[in-house]
Amino acid sequence: MKAGETTLRELIQGEKQFVIPLYQRTYAWGPSQLGTLWSDILDQSDALARGQATTHFLGSVVLAPSPHLDALTSQWIVVDGQQRLTTLLLALCALRDHLAAEDPSCVERINEQHLINKFRQGDLRYRLLPTQADRAALMACIDGQLDERVSGNIGAAYEFFRAALVDADDPADPHDIERIEKVILSRLSLVHIVVEKDDNAFRIFESLNNTGTRLSPVDLIRNYVFMCLPTRGEHVYRLYWLPLQERLRKEHGTQALELLMYLVLVLKRGEDAKYSDVYRGHQELLDETAGHEAKVERYAAELARRAEHLKLILSPEQEEDVRIRARLTFLNEWQAQTTYPPIMRMLELREEGHAHDDEVADALAYIESFLVRRLIGGVPTRNLNRIFQRLTVQLSADEPLAETVRSALSPARLYWLSDDELRTAIRTRQFYWQGRAGQKKLVLRRLEETFEGGEPVLLEDKKITIEHVLPQHLTDEWRAELSENGDEAAMVHRELVHTLGNLTLTAYNSELGDMPYKRKRERLRQTGIAMTQAIVGRPRWNKAEILGRADDLASRAINIWPSPAEREDGDAPGRDWTLLHKALANLPTGSWTTYAELAELIGSAPLPVGVHLAGRRVLNAHRVITTEGRPSKNFRWVDENDDRDINEVLRQEGIHFDESGRADPNQRVTATELAQLLGLPGAEDMRTADAEDVDPSELAEHELRFHRQIGERQGPDVARAVSGLLDHWRRLGEGPSFGRAATARCRLLMRHGGQDYWMLAIYPAYVEIPFEPLARRVPFDDGEARDELRRRLNTAPGVELPAAKLSLYPNFPISLLTDDSVWDVVVATLDWFVDQVRESD
Repeated sequence: MKAGETTLRELIQGEKQFVIPLYQRTYAWGPSQLGTLWSDILDQSDALARGQATTHFLGSVVLAPSPHLDALTSQWIVVDGQQRLTTLLLALCALRDHLAAEDPSCVERINEQHLINKFRQGDLRYRLLPTQADRAALMACIDGQLDERVSGNIGAAYEFFRAALVDADDPADPHDIERIEKVILSRLSLVHIVVEKDDNAFRIFESLNNTGTRLSPVDLIRNYVFMCLPTRGEHVYRLYWLPLQERLRKEHGTQALELLMYLVLVLKRGEDAKYSDVYRGHQELLDETAGHEAKVERYAAELARRAEHLKLILSPEQEEDVRIRARLTFLNEWQAQTTYPPIMRMLELREEGHAHDDEVADALAYIESFLVRRLIGGVPTRNLNRIFQRLTVQLSADEPLAETVRSALSPARLYWLSDDELRTAIRTRQFYWQGRAGQKKLVLRRLEETFEGGEPVLLEDKKITIEHVLPQHLTDEWRAELSENGDEAAMVHRELVHTLGNLTLTAYNSELGDMPYKRKRERLRQTGIAMTQAIVGRPRWNKAEILGRADDLASRAINIWPSPAEREDGDAPGRDWTLLHKALANLPTGSWTTYAELAELIGSAPLPVGVHLAGRRVLNAHRVITTEGRPSKNFRWVDENDDRDINEVLRQEGIHFDESGRADPNQRVTATELAQLLGLPGAEDMRTADAEDVDPSELAEHELRFHRQIGERQGPDVARAVSGLLDHWRRLGEGPSFGRAATARCRLLMRHGGQDYWMLAIYPAYVEIPFEPLARRVPFDDGEARDELRRRLNTAPGVELPAAKLSLYPNFPISLLTDDSVWDVVVATLDWFVDQVRESD
C-alpha cells in the first residue's frame, strides 16, 4: 500500500470519481456521528479565527484503482472511508445551498470544484457514486433537486448540515461560513491509502472491518505511559494504574476511564481540551516529562487521585456530606456531564484543604440553579461545555469557591435567569417542550419536595409521568371551563397548556386523557403526590387558576434555586444587547446620541432600542434623546424618587442647548463615532442614521410590553424585523392590535365588511397563521384561498406550513424574520392578503 496525509480538497480535485462497491453497507451516519463531526468543524473554525494553524485528524480513506479506469476519468473504488467521504460531500452540498441564498454563483463554484465532473455525462458526472440504495438521494442533493427522493440517512444528514449552518451563521461575522468551508476542504486531515491494482479490494475491506479490535484512547494512553517507564513500569502499574482502572471499570464501565482522561485534560488545558483528541493531549502532557520517570509516576499518581474524585461524582452515595450528596445526585440524574470538570476541581480544592463542605455545597447549588433556570427560560444548551470549561480554570485556592462560581456564571450573556425573569418564564414559557423528559420530571420532583405530605416521587418509576391538567386537546367541556370568566378559550389554551403552571406528576396519565376537570379532579384525589393533591383542592381550572399556581411554583423555585449575582448594569440576560450597553458606557460626558444612531450601531430599529432602555437602569441612558435634540416629552428616571430635571442634568454634564431647547448638533455622537469609540472593525463603513424620532414613553401599555418581550427574548435583530413589519402594516393603512395577556401578542388587524381580519399574530417566540378564524371569513372560507396563502408563505426559506393545518393555527419561528428573503416574502404576502380582503366584495 501507499499511504500519505491529505485533505478533502486535495483528494477530490480534478476529473475523478469515487465508487462505493456493492459489498459495502449503505450510508449509516446518524445524529451522534454528525454532531461529533460538526463539533470538530466548529472547533477548527474557531481556531482558524484565532489564527491558529491546527488540523483535525478525521481518519483514513482506502482506495483501489477501478477495473473500469479510462483515460479521461480517474476512477477509484472506496475500500474504506465511505461514511466520512459521503458526509463531507453532503456538508458541501448544504453549504452551497446555504450560501446560494445570498450569492447564487456559489452553486456553480462548489459544484464544479468539488461535486461534479463538468464535462462528463450520466453517472460519470458525479465525483462520488454511492451504492444503488443511496444513489438517487445523493444525486438529488448534488443536483439541488430536493424533493421526495432525498430520504433516509442521506436526506437526514443533508438537513442536519442545513440546520447547523443556519445556527452557526452569525450576522455579525461575515466570514464564519467562509471559515467553515475552508475547514471542511483544508483543515480536516485524512490518511489517503492506495492499494495495488491487482489486490483483492473486498479482502482488504474485510480485513479492515471484520478482524481485530481497535485500541481505545485509554489503551493508547496506557501504552504510551508505560513506554515512558522502562524501569519503573511494574511498580507504577501495580500501585496506581491497575487500581484506578479496575475500580472505575468495575463500577462504571470502560467509558468512565475515557471520561477520566478527558476531565484531566480539561483541568490542564481548559477550553482547548477536546474529547476527540484525548490521546494526543495526554501524549503532549507526557512528552513534557522529557524522559523523567519520576515525573511520569507523578502523572500516574495524579490520575489515580482524580479517579477517586470521578468515582465520587458518579457514585454520590459515597459522599458523607448530605448537601453535597444531594446536589451530586441531582446533577447525575440531570445527565450534566458538562459540569464534571469544575466539580472535579472543587473536590480537588476540598481535598487540599482550600475549600470546606459548605462552600462546595453552595457552589454545586449555583451550578444546579444555572442549569434549571436556563431550562425553564428556554435557553439553548449548546454552549454549556465551553461555559463550564472556562469556569474550571477560574477556580483557585486564592478565591472563595462558591462566590467565584456564582460570579463566573452570572454575566448577562450566559442567560442565568434572575428571580423576576424566572417568574415570567414560569408563567409564559412552554416548559413541556424544554429539555429532556427526565430533566422536566426532575424539576417537578424538586418542586414536589417543597409541598407538605405526600409520597416520595421515584423518577425511575415509569408509571410517574407528566400530566397536563388542562389537556392538550381542547374539548367542548374544557372550552366552557376556560370561558367562565369571559376569556377566549382557544387563546388561553394555546398560551398556557404547556406552561409549568398547568403541569404536574401523576401515575394515571393514560387514564385521565381529555376528561373534564370535575372528573379528572376526583381521579387525581387518589394520588399520593402532594403537588397534585394541591391542585384538586381548587374547584375549577381556568386561566386565573393556572397563573395562580404558576406564581406559587415560581416562589417555590426561587427558594430552591438561588439567583445569579446582581449584574452591574441591572440588565436582563436578553439576547445580545451587550453592544448597546457598551456603547452607552463609552459615550463621553458632554455628548449625546439618539435611538436611531444606537439602532444603526447594533443592527436594530429605533423603537426596540427605545423600549429596551425605557425604565431600565443602563449607564448613560439619559443621554439618548430624539433626533431633534430634545429629551423624551415624558422622560422618567428609573428611580421614582428622582425628581431632577433631565434638561438641567444634561446642561450640567456639558451639553449646550439653544434658545428653542435643542441640544447642540455638534455634540451629537453618530453611529460611526460610537463604533470608533468601541474599536469595532468596519467602523468607517458605518453610516449616520436617518432622522427618525421615537419616544417609547408615548406607547400604550400593551404595545410597550409587546416590544419589550420581543427585545428581551429575541434580541435587537428580531426586534428590528418585527418593528419594520409593523411599520409596513401601518403604511398599508391598517393598524396592529396588541393583546392584554401576560404573553405579549400583536395581530396585524384590518377591518372590512364589519369583520376583523388578520393574517398574522406575532408572539415573542413565533409567528402564527390563524387559518381557523380565516376559514369563517370571505374569501378565505374557500380552502383554496387559504392554501394559496400557505403556499405563498412557504416560499420563504425555513417556513414550512403543512397543508394538514389549513383549519388550525400553524406557526414558524419569529427568528426567521431576520432573514431578508423571509421578511420580503412575508411583506409581499401581506400586500396580497390586503388586496384579497378588499376585493372580496
